[in-house]
Order: sequence, then C-alpha cells, then structure tokens
Amino acid sequence: MSLVLRDIRHSYGSGAVVDGASLEAGPGEIIALFGPSGCGKTTLLRVAAGLERLQEGSVDLDGATLANSQMHVPPEQRPIGFVFQEYILFPHLTVRKNIAFGLGKLAPAERETRIDAELKAVELTGFGDRYPHQLSGGQQQRAALARAFARRPRAMLLDEPFASIDVTLRQKLRAEMRRLLKARSTPTILVTHDPSEAIELGDKIAVMKNGRIIEIAPAERLFKAPKTVSAATIFPGSQWLACSPVEHGVETAFGKIAGVVRPVDAAFVVIHDGGVSAAAAKDGPVRVIDCRFSGPDWLISLSTPAAPGVVLKARGEAPIETGAAAAIAVLPGFVRIIAA
Repeated sequence: MSLVLRDIRHSYGSGAVVDGASLEAGPGEIIALFGPSGCGKTTLLRVAAGLERLQEGSVDLDGATLANSQMHVPPEQRPIGFVFQEYILFPHLTVRKNIAFGLGKLAPAERETRIDAELKAVELTGFGDRYPHQLSGGQQQRAALARAFARRPRAMLLDEPFASIDVTLRQKLRAEMRRLLKARSTPTILVTHDPSEAIELGDKIAVMKNGRIIEIAPAERLFKAPKTVSAATIFPGSQWLACSPVEHGVETAFGKIAGVVRPVDAAFVVIHDGGVSAAAAKDGPVRVIDCRFSGPDWLISLSTPAAPGVVLKARGEAPIETGAAAAIAVLPGFVRIIAA
C-alpha cells in the first residue's frame, strides 16, 4: 500500500498555497509533514483526502488514481482515514455509535465485533457508552482514531492531532499513536508544526516552506547531513548564523569557526544544541544579555556589535553576570554548513 501525492498545486484566489508538492508514504510508513503555520500543510492534506478539489497534479493510492485534473473521487468514497485537529466526534452520539458511523453496510454482529476490537486497540474498552464530553482530550483523540480505523482505511491522514492535548500528555500519546499506526502497517501522513512531534513520530520528515516541500529524509539524515537551514534547525536548541568561507573554516559575526568543511560560496552555519560553550573573559569579544539555569548547566544568551539584534545561545558550567564580557568556543562536530 502506498499513498502518492504528485506535483500538487492549489491556489486560493491569485496566491498559490501549495506549489508543486510531491510526497509518498509507503506501506507502514509515517511521513511527518512539518512546517510553520500557513505554509500549505493542511491544504495538501485536505487535497489528499478529497476535501479540497484537486486543481493540478494527482493523488494515487495503491496504484489507483483518486484525483487528477480530469477526475475526483469524493472523500466518502476514498479508503482513507482522516483525523482532524479537533477530532470532530459527534457530541450527541456515544463513543460506540461514533465508531459505528460509516459501518452501516456491515451485518449487525460483524459491526459490533469490529467496534469492540477498535475500542480494545485504543484501550477504551468500557468507555463505549460514554459521550465525547465525558472523555479527556487524550481519550477523545483515541476515540477519533478508533472511528477512523474502523473503516479499515488503506491510508491515514492526521492533521495536528495533538494540538488540543495538554503538553504533559503529548509525549505519552505520541508513543501510543505510533504504536497503533505501526501495528496497522498503514501509510500515514501526519501534519505538524511541532519539531519534537515530527522527530518522535515520523519515519521521514518532509519539511514544507511557502507551499513547497524543500527537503525530505529520516531525522538522522537531517541531523547529520541537512541540505537546508529549515531542516537542520528542527532539532531543539539548534541555531543558525550567516557565514563566509575563510582559510580552514568559516567566519561568522561571533568569530571564526575552525575545523569545519569550507563551503565554496557564502553559506549558513547551523550549530546544534550543546555546540557552543561560553565562559567569563575580561576582554572577551561578546556580551552576556541573559543567563539562566537550564539543567545540568547554564543557558547563556550572547550578543556582538558585529550583528546587532542577533542572539547566540551557549552553554556554560557557571553563571555569567548580565552585561559581562565572555569568550566562546564552538565544537566542530556540532556544526553543519549549509550552502546558500
């Protein structure tokens, strides 16, 4: 089973929201579609689901075309499960009846057996007679998943499924969702603007910007050999600076970084968390603008006259007073050079 979106273009008025985006989720593969709000992620997902009529490109599932410029299979006829950001459970129906929605063609006994199986799969056995308002946010999310899975979809689309969940519950629920999706071996596209969510859930991360997918790769490759700043900086604590090539390294507003591969042209340098350290130095070239304990060390924000308004964050073993001078050291192994 594979879900393939090929060269999708979609506009509202004169502006292109999705501009030539292509994406493929293979059997059992979870693709995390990551990008800032307004970059076209949800529109691309709605096109795949059939909720937006395709303008250009094609949507194929298991080799069969669901949409192109000449045809449009309605969303209710597509074997695709869709979980919305707000779940959209029917408030006047119990969990059991919510899951039963769309199973009208099954014989009553088979329908009940399937509902029981889906409740068990999402650990909601015993909650079938409750109404949505009687469930927690996490339970509502699992009920929405059960309803989507009950139709035996051949692909799944998830639009910001954790947006309404308390931060403290998200990590647990992410692990549960990944387990459920992997157990079904269903191709899945997950939309998120949360980098941690993309890393934890995605087998691959597709980075979207201004309507285009600019890079797609497993998280490990994006960490070790990114091609774009947007992909390199999805990792928490990562930061970037403009740089230019010099002998045996690159030059930045915060000084030279030696021991890194020299780019051919002007470029950007991305430094992963822990790659910059700072210590108090009477004649240091940078100034401390903030310092706070971040466990197990101190997080120190730095500025330099060479780049007013640009802040570099470093780690330190001891606090440094705000306004004091400091010196920094950069570990080459934490540095990635991105060509301009």
